[in-house]
Amino acid sequence: MKSFLSILILLLASYAYASQSTITESEGYACMGEDRTKRETENMALQDAKRKAIEQVSTYIQSETQVKDFELQKDIINAYANAKVKIIESQGKWDSEPPRIGDCYRIKIKAEVIPDEEAMKRLSRAKEFDEPWAPLRVKVWT
Repeated sequence: MKSFLSILILLLASYAYASQSTITESEGYACMGEDRTKRETENMALQDAKRKAIEQVSTYIQSETQVKDFELQKDIINAYANAKVKIIESQGKWDSEPPRIGDCYRIKIKAEVIPDEEAMKRLSRAKEFDEPWAPLRVKVWT
């Protein structure tokens, strides 16, 4: 029984470590237009705030630079962010009430960001930018 409990605790501890979450605050912004309703504008501002929260916490950057005869031939930088966001608090405000076309909605959120470890591992294993002539590969995680 003791060995079963110790194995269970080790498994739970490794799972908890693998998906550490971070609480962060971010702000989203969207403006109403003729093609967008009030609800759609509010949703776009919320999505913007969530995207910014994820980028603050969990971003994978992949870079490739090609130099030939001391001259830059190619420079590619890609950034990927993938996580789950749980909203803890949110506070939104329109420029004017009731909102009119052209008015903007600003939302501030406090959110828990849980990085998607499996998606990041898949991206790090992706070979789409591998070149056989590349002498150096650097990967940076934040």
